[in-house]
Amino acid sequence: MNRNALLILFMSFGISVSVYAQNTCTQSLRSARTAYDEGQLQRIPSLLQSCFESRTGFTDEEKTEAYRLLILAHIFMDEPDEADATMLALLRFNPQFQINESADPAELINLYGTFRTRPIFLYGAKFDFNYSIVDVLDFYGLHDLNSTQGDYESNVSFGGAAVVEKELTDKFSARAEPSFVTNRFTYTNFFLSETDGSNIAEPEAVERQSWLALKLSGQYKLLENPFNPTVIAGVSAQYLLLSDLDASTLISGGEPAQGPTIDLTGGDKDMRNALRYTVHAGIGIKRKIGKNYIIADLTYHFGLNNITQSNYDNELSWRYGLALNDIRVHTLTFSIGVLLPKYNPKKLTR
Repeated sequence: MNRNALLILFMSFGISVSVYAQNTCTQSLRSARTAYDEGQLQRIPSLLQSCFESRTGFTDEEKTEAYRLLILAHIFMDEPDEADATMLALLRFNPQFQINESADPAELINLYGTFRTRPIFLYGAKFDFNYSIVDVLDFYGLHDLNSTQGDYESNVSFGGAAVVEKELTDKFSARAEPSFVTNRFTYTNFFLSETDGSNIAEPEAVERQSWLALKLSGQYKLLENPFNPTVIAGVSAQYLLLSDLDASTLISGGEPAQGPTIDLTGGDKDMRNALRYTVHAGIGIKRKIGKNYIIADLTYHFGLNNITQSNYDNELSWRYGLALNDIRVHTLTFSIGVLLPKYNPKKLTR
């Protein structure tokens, strides 16, 4: 017999043994159901025990049902310690097991209520789409500020966050998010001649910022339905990792002047404040799919402080005729992610 044939024989034998064991345990579960219906409760532990210990015995659904039958047997045989131990084993095997209040015996419902069955927290990650909105507090520049002050165009950038969420009540939960936040926006202006008012230059600067943030939020569930809509409010503190810009100036009748990327925070430059503080509010949903949750949020982050520390830089001013305005940056963020529940079932009361 060649090696391939021998391998096929052993695999077939293993599958046959597994199927036989599963069929045997399925029959044992049927016998346990019959014993429960006929009031022969003392037979149930011996019918089910060997299949609990076998890796190829019950399917997951059968094992959950077998634990439930065994718990009921211990309850009605007045064996509270054994009922507690079996309920704990069931919740460790299937943390999302739930009783049926309209069909299960009151004794089982009461026992279930004495255990911690909620997840102790949820954890996961999400991906962010950020739309940056610049709020100008004061304008600066080398041009006539009375004639033109320039405009900011909002751009989209990306970020992400780790998420830890704790359900405090049926309605209220708290969330902490160590986050990577990015902002991107474009400044444009038109420099006009002081004599005839004609356009003499068009400077443009695209700035990119990266922040390390800690966001703290509270969430209130509005409705109990498959999407669990919530309102969200919170605060964040953000530390600036990088701020740089690409600038160019188009001279009327000439070629655009463009140089290397300017780092606003590197070396001896310190043109952006290192810290930013925001408050945020928004709406979200949390949809359970299988054992986990898909989350989606839309939040508006209102920047509280001016992020400009120094307005003028030699390279920025002399090459492009630009200065940094005093600004706050707000962010409209759409997030999508996944949360996984972390369970630790335990007995709460005797």
